[in-house]
Amino acid sequence: MTMGTRRWHWSQWLGPRGQSVLRTGSWSLIAKCVAAINLFVALPFVMRSLGPAEFGVWATLVSVMTFAGFLDFGIGNGAMNMIADALGRGRLDEVRIVLREASSVLVRIALIMLVAAVAMAWLPWWRMLGLSQAADTQATSAALIALAIVACGVPLSLATRTQLGLGLGHIAFRWQAFGQVFSLIATITAALLHAGLAWLVAAALSSTAVPAVLNAVSLWRHPVHGMAQRPAPSRRPDVRQRIRRDGFLFFVLQLGGAVAFTIDLPLITAIRGPVEAGEYAVVQRLFSVIPLTLSLLWVPLWPIYRTALAAYDFGWVRRTLARSVIGAGGFAVAAALFFSLAFAAITHIWLHKPLSVSWVLLGGFVAWSSIEAVGQALATFLNAAGILRFQVAVAVLLAILSIGLKLAALILWDASLVPWCTFVAYTLTSLIPTIIRLPAFLHRANSSPADAR
Repeated sequence: MTMGTRRWHWSQWLGPRGQSVLRTGSWSLIAKCVAAINLFVALPFVMRSLGPAEFGVWATLVSVMTFAGFLDFGIGNGAMNMIADALGRGRLDEVRIVLREASSVLVRIALIMLVAAVAMAWLPWWRMLGLSQAADTQATSAALIALAIVACGVPLSLATRTQLGLGLGHIAFRWQAFGQVFSLIATITAALLHAGLAWLVAAALSSTAVPAVLNAVSLWRHPVHGMAQRPAPSRRPDVRQRIRRDGFLFFVLQLGGAVAFTIDLPLITAIRGPVEAGEYAVVQRLFSVIPLTLSLLWVPLWPIYRTALAAYDFGWVRRTLARSVIGAGGFAVAAALFFSLAFAAITHIWLHKPLSVSWVLLGGFVAWSSIEAVGQALATFLNAAGILRFQVAVAVLLAILSIGLKLAALILWDASLVPWCTFVAYTLTSLIPTIIRLPAFLHRANSSPADAR
């Protein structure tokens, strides 16, 4: 068999959708690898530059960037679904309409957020973040920088969603890789110069701000069938209404997930103190490599699911869903067990000093990482299929139960029970109900067109 024949064989085996996932996933892998390097290399520099309390605040403020995904009120995800659906039906003219209507809504949201950030400048941030009054200026500056970057990222994030919907996610991930390199250099430089908390927060968050700007410019200048350069023919109130409707459902879904999954560090900081939050952040960041790795699959797979559903290719959807659940679950279990057993050696190499944490905390992250992988595989399909109301109901219950359990654990015990609280809440309110109703959801996806759900 010749080399050319072998390349043709693998191309045929993957199919166009598989090639798109592979291309986008490959660039996403590069971006995530650079992000992991940034994560592991920058952290020791920041720890040495800041004291334990300020490091905990830095980790907490940097973690607020995870909230940026839902502060667009779900508009980005709703627009991505509509763009992928239009692509699957061969209606590229609709992409320009969706892009313009979504942009208009997101710019208004960002302006409101910036006004709110200015108004919050008068809050006692040093007290809210658990620092001494002497750190008032640094705390306020750091908080306002984080809020401003999050606000500006809301409309800019639409470029990434648009490219994913069009199957051009590899372009967005190229810029993300560049942003991580820029952030790493900026963070190390600021740490070596002892620039202070505010500059270190700005340097860390540049990993998302810089690529967001460059990606938006790239989409505007890239000849994506003229999507970003030609104006839409007319206003479409029906499109804007649908974007807002689906966006609201995505917003509630993302908000529930943010409360359940990303509020850990702020809660620990408020109840147990920034020092304990800093220790928890180290473990959390190590295990975050697992979902970061799996997101290489989920990010490009979501719009491709949607495109396949719009094209009525249900056999491919079923096969891909089954393979993703099994593969993601097995990978997560193996990786989480490795991280827990090798934690002491990893942190010694990583942080250049010993870090003692309880086996209860490590076991909690093993349990949570394992079921999170399966849940994300299922959620990727549900998002693409437009099965949102069920997920919203589940997310509300999850948020309520999760935050209740975590508050009780932090008040009565310590941070080591926090991942166990997430595991219990997610299993009871989300994973089990989703598995029970999955056959009905698959039947629903098979029996109705994607744009009607």
